[in-house]
Amino acid sequence: MDDKEWVLKVSVMRAMLKLGLPIAVIQALHITYNLTDMFWLGRLGRNALAAINATWPIIFLVISGLAGLLQAGISLVSQYWGAREYNLSMRAAGQVILIVLLTGIPITLAAYIAIQPLLQLLGVPHEVIPDAVTYGRIFALGFITYGLMDSAILIFSATGDTVTPMKVTVVGVLMNVVLDPILIFGLGPLPHLGIAGAAIATLISNLIAISIIIYLLVRGTRWVNLSFSHLKPHQELLKKLIRIGLPISISSVGEAAGFTVLAGIISLMGSAALASWGIGDRPLGLLDIFVGSLLSAATTMIGQSLGAEMLSRAKKVVYRTLTYGVLITSTGILSYILLRFEIVSLFTPSDVEVIQNAADFVLYMGPSIIFFTILRTAFAIATASGHTKIIMFLSILRLWVLRNALAYLFGPGPLNIGVKGLWIGMSISNVIAGLLALGWILRCSWLKPIIKPINT
Repeated sequence: MDDKEWVLKVSVMRAMLKLGLPIAVIQALHITYNLTDMFWLGRLGRNALAAINATWPIIFLVISGLAGLLQAGISLVSQYWGAREYNLSMRAAGQVILIVLLTGIPITLAAYIAIQPLLQLLGVPHEVIPDAVTYGRIFALGFITYGLMDSAILIFSATGDTVTPMKVTVVGVLMNVVLDPILIFGLGPLPHLGIAGAAIATLISNLIAISIIIYLLVRGTRWVNLSFSHLKPHQELLKKLIRIGLPISISSVGEAAGFTVLAGIISLMGSAALASWGIGDRPLGLLDIFVGSLLSAATTMIGQSLGAEMLSRAKKVVYRTLTYGVLITSTGILSYILLRFEIVSLFTPSDVEVIQNAADFVLYMGPSIIFFTILRTAFAIATASGHTKIIMFLSILRLWVLRNALAYLFGPGPLNIGVKGLWIGMSISNVIAGLLALGWILRCSWLKPIIKPINT
C-alpha cells in the first residue's frame, strides 16, 4: 500500500482513530493551555478574567479575514492529495503560507491600534480596559506566528499526517504551562508581570513551536516536503483559495464582529457577567478533545475522498461523524451540568456571584451545544468539500439575526430577565442554526469535488 493513500484505503473507523487521536492530543493540550491561563489569572481577580474575555472577540475580529483563506487550503490540499496530484497539493500549501507571510504584519498593526478604541466603543467596564489592552497588544505581536502554526498544522493534517503537528504542539504547550505562573507572578529575579506575563508566555512558546514546525516543513518528512518554489505566487490556485475562502472569511468576520458585540451586550450586565461567561464557556472546550479531533479527522477524510471521487465513502464518513459527534457531546454536556458548581468554582473559589452566573450558563447553554456540534459538522463538511457559502449564511444568521438580538432581548433588554436571560437567548440561536445545518447536510449538495486539472 502506498503510504500517501492510506486515508482512502483503510476502514473509516481506523482512519478516524489514526487521524483523530493525535488531533485529540493537540486539542487537549490547547485546552490545558486555556485552562492554565484561566486558573492563574483567576488568582488575580475577576478583572483579569473579564479582560481576557473582552479581548478575545476583538482579536478574533482582526484576524478572522485571514481565517477563511487558511481554511480554504484544507479543501485544496486534501482534494489534490486524494486525487494523487501531490505537487499541486504542495503548491496549494505554499500559497497558504504565502498569504500568511504577506498579511501578518498589517494584521498585527491593525490589532495593536484597534484594541483600545474597540474596547471603549463596546462599553467594556472601565476597570477592565487597562488589563484587556495590555493582554491584547502583547498577544497581537505574535499574529504571524499563530498564522504560520495554523497553516503548518493544516498542511500536515490534510495530507494525512497528524502525528508531526502533535509532537510540536506538545513542546509549545508545555513551554506555555511552565512559563505562565513564572511570568504572571514572578520568580527570583523575574518580576511580577500580571496579565502581561500570560500574553508573553504565549508569545514565547509559539515562537519556539513555529520554528520547529517550519523547519520540518522545509526539511521534509515522509510525505510532506514544502520547497520555497511552492511559495511562488500561482494565479489559478490563489483564485481558488479566494473563491473558496471568501465565504468563510465573511463568516469569520461576521462571527468575530458578532462575538465582539455580544461581549458588549454581556458587559451591560457588569464585570461579573463577563467573567462568568468565560469561566462557564472555557471548560466546554474540553469537548474539543473529542469533537474537534473527530471533525478535523473527518475534514481530511472527506476532502481526500472527494478528490479521489470516492463519493460513497465521503457520505459514510459524514454520517458517522454526525452520529459520533452528537453522542460525544450529549455525554459530555450531561456530565458538565451535573458537576457545574464544582467545576466553575475551580476558577474563582471565593466570588459567589460569578460562580452562580457561570453555573447558570452551563445549565441553560449546555443542551444547545448538541445543536452547535451539528452546526460544526456542517462547517467541517463545507470546508472539506469547498462548498462554503452555507458557512457564511449560517454564521451570520446564528450570531447577528438570532444570538445578539435574543441575548439583548432576554438579558438587559425589554424582557430584562437578567444574566440568565443572556444565556437563554444564546442557547436558542444554537438550536435553530443546528437544525438548519442538519437539513443542509442531508441534502448532500456538498457531494462533489471542486478541483480540476490546472497548469503548474
